[in-house]
Amino acid sequence: IQFIQRQRVLALWRQILRSTASIPDASTKKDMRQFARAEFEQHRHITDLGHIRYLISHGRTQFDSLRNTLIHSGIMV
Repeated sequence: IQFIQRQRVLALWRQILRSTASIPDASTKKDMRQFARAEFEQHRHITDLGHIRYLISHGRTQFDSLRNTLIHSGIMV
């Protein structure tokens, strides 16, 4: 089960990296990746599977919301 959760976390991380690659402004791209990395690092040592599931769900929601905001503002294509 931990293996599956780890794969889901990595999938979210890769999705974030792929999406931020489409940000043309290098500074904004760097800031977004640093923010995402800090969030992942902050929760790196969580081992409770319920909490991990929550964090993945919350992370996806937060990422989708931020991505939509960036797309609508013209920062991300």
